[in-house]
Amino acid sequence: MKKQTAGRGRYQEEGRDPCEVTPGTVVVIPPNVKHWHGAARDSWFSHVSVEVPGEKTANEWLEPVESELYRSR
Repeated sequence: MKKQTAGRGRYQEEGRDPCEVTPGTVVVIPPNVKHWHGAARDSWFSHVSVEVPGEKTANEWLEPVESELYRSR
């Protein structure tokens, strides 16, 4: 779960359109969902992230988001 605390950001799950996140927005990310999040191109971004521990879990950093995709919308 991620909760936007300040600034404006963007979140996208693989296969879906990016969406804007603003202060107070809560995003619940199911296990094994490829996604990215970060600041909007004209803003900064701050959020709180909470992970529920599980067995045999790990965080995996994937490839960078392509500039064209990040700038879209």
